[in-house]
Amino acid sequence: MAVDVNSMGALRSKIVLTLHTYHAARLWWGRGVESGKPQIIGMRQFLFLTGAIQRNVTRDDPYADHWMLQIDAKLKDVREALDVLMAESERVLNHIPDELTIEENINQKPFTTQVYTGGQQGWLAVTLLADFDRAARNILLAAHTSFISRDDAFNLLRQANRTMRGMCAYPQRYPGYSGVTRDDFAANNAKAREAREKYGELPKEVLEGTLRSPFAPRIHKPESATARMSSAASKKVDSGKGQAKAPGDGELDLNADLNDEPLEGEDVDSVDKQ
Repeated sequence: MAVDVNSMGALRSKIVLTLHTYHAARLWWGRGVESGKPQIIGMRQFLFLTGAIQRNVTRDDPYADHWMLQIDAKLKDVREALDVLMAESERVLNHIPDELTIEENINQKPFTTQVYTGGQQGWLAVTLLADFDRAARNILLAAHTSFISRDDAFNLLRQANRTMRGMCAYPQRYPGYSGVTRDDFAANNAKAREAREKYGELPKEVLEGTLRSPFAPRIHKPESATARMSSAASKKVDSGKGQAKAPGDGELDLNADLNDEPLEGEDVDSVDKQ
C-alpha cells in the first residue's frame, strides 16, 4: 500500500529542562532591573537574542551571519571551560573510598521548564547550562562531604558562573538587523556604504557566503518574476528524474527523499521499471 507522504504532519517534540541548583536556575532567569541591582542577562534572553539573529540570517543579512560565527566561537570557549570544571569536580569525587556510598545529590523539588530555543545554537547553550548544573552539584556535594573546602567550592562556582553569564550576555552586543543584503554589498550601493560606516567591514568569506556557521539557516531571497519563470521552467525539465535536490544556496534538505539516491551497484533502470 502506497503511503501518502503529503498527508503527514510536522514533527514536534516536548522538551523539558530540569535544574537542581539555585546557581543554574538563576542563570536561566537572569535578573531584571526591578531588583534594584544591575541587570543580568539570563539564558532565556540569550535564546531570544540568538533566535533573532538567526531570523535575520534568513533575510541575507551578512552581519547576522558574522554574528552567528562569533557566537559559535563563544560557545566553543565556554564548552572548553566547562569541560575542565566538570573533570575537576569528578576528580574530587573520585577520592570517595569504595567503602563509602554517596548517591548523586538531586533536588527534591527541582526547577523545570519547557524549552524552545529558536535554533541549534540555543540548544548548545541549554546543554551548557545543564552541564553547569551538574558540575555545581558535584562541587556542592564535594564541599558537603569535606573533600574540598568551602572557599575552594565558592571559587569554582564563581568562576563557572562568570563564564556562563558572559556567554548569556554576549549576544546583547548584537546591534540588530542591518537592513542590507549581500546583493547590496555586491552592488556597493548607498545602503552598503552606510552599513560599512555604521557596523564596520566584514570578512570577504562572509560577504561571499563561503564562510557560515554550520548552524546557519537557509537564506530566503525574494524571487523576481523572471527568476520565478526560470525556476518553473527548470522544474518542468527536471520532473520525473527522481533526484533529490538540495534547497537554495547549496544547503542540504533534511526532509529530502533519501531513497532517491541509489545504492552502490543498484540498477536504477530495473528499479524504475518495477
